[in-house]
Amino acid sequence: MTTPSNCPNEPGSLLVYAAKFVCGVMPELPQPTEEGPVEPGSYATAINIHNPHAKTVVFLKKAVLLFDVAAVTKEQEGFEVPKQPSPLHRAELLPDWGMEIDCRDIRQELLKGQAPPAPIFIKGWVIIESPDLLDVVAVYTVRAANDVSIATDRVIPTRR
Repeated sequence: MTTPSNCPNEPGSLLVYAAKFVCGVMPELPQPTEEGPVEPGSYATAINIHNPHAKTVVFLKKAVLLFDVAAVTKEQEGFEVPKQPSPLHRAELLPDWGMEIDCRDIRQELLKGQAPPAPIFIKGWVIIESPDLLDVVAVYTVRAANDVSIATDRVIPTRR
């Protein structure tokens, strides 16, 4: 694993944020009695990151693709299959700066070559590893049956 120069390597030195992502269009299932990973609809995620410090913070980001509706086969249904994370990407935020990781970023940067193009439905995790505390909030939007819903979730870090 590559770490930024200001990320110490000792256990317990990194804060790890795991933000759920849900992106794309989940179609109606062929059989009304089948259960999907989410209800049919159009889903979007935006993960907002803010550096509240008076110094630049360097961090790592990656994604883990857990479900891709295009890859579902009858043999896979009902089985839990562990998934490998994407390669790590370095990022930095100047003091009081912010950035957003949205579905396009997840597909094109973090999951480059691993995820199908939009609007095929995918879900998984965006992982942020930082030596410093960050403000991380995930924003989820879903459109289904002539209704739109939005929710936010502050992502609480764990220590590694």
